[in-house]
Amino acid sequence: MRFIGWNVAIASWMLISAFALPQTATSSAITAVGAFLVPLIALFAGARPGIRYIISVGAIALAVAMVLLPDVSAAARISNALVASLFFALSLVSPRHGSMASAHR
Repeated sequence: MRFIGWNVAIASWMLISAFALPQTATSSAITAVGAFLVPLIALFAGARPGIRYIISVGAIALAVAMVLLPDVSAAARISNALVASLFFALSLVSPRHGSMASAHR
């Protein structure tokens, strides 16, 4: 459950930063869409742990997009780079699955 919680918390900041930091319309849309997709993917990762690697690919894509897109402020680039690195690191850690009863067997 911590896996989902951390992804939701980071995605919440990502959504806020999409509108709070100076960005182009394209970079703002990429940031907002990513903020909605990551928690959904994290929810599905509970049933299929391999799905979390989609978050890895998305984090790399976000980082590359922020480097390549023109007219994005330094604050937005730094924020999205940090968010991408956090998502990437979280996606490499396997989320805990099952209930507490199954963990004691």
